[in-house]
Amino acid sequence: MSIENNGQPGHPPLAPEVADKLLDLLSSDDQFRQSFASNPEGALQSLGLAPLQSEAALAGGSCLNVSMLASKEELQASRDVLRDYFTSAGTHTVVFVLEFGQVQATAGGAVGSGGGSVLS
Repeated sequence: MSIENNGQPGHPPLAPEVADKLLDLLSSDDQFRQSFASNPEGALQSLGLAPLQSEAALAGGSCLNVSMLASKEELQASRDVLRDYFTSAGTHTVVFVLEFGQVQATAGGAVGSGGGSVLS
C-alpha cells in the first residue's frame, strides 16, 4: 500500500489482502478487536503495514478512527461493501463506517454516492 493519497483527505486505499485480513479479524477475533479499539495503529501494523502506512491509514478524518467498534455481526453482514470501500481510491472519510450501529447505513451510502469501496 502506498502512503500517498494524491492530496485527498482520508487514507490511501488498503491492499486487498490487508483489507481481507482486517475484516476477517474484526468480524471474528475478540483479542484483535480489543487491540484495534485501544491501539489501531499497532493493530494495523500487526497486519503487515509499515509504521508510515498505518499512520497514513489513520490520519485526519479517516474512516478507521472509531469510538465504538461495530459488532462482529454488523461487519460480517457488510463485509463485501466494506472490502470494496477500503480497497478503492477515494476519500475514506466516512467517519462512522466501522462505528457500532452505523456500518450498513454509512458504508452503503459511501459506495452508493461514488465514494468508492470501504476498507483501506
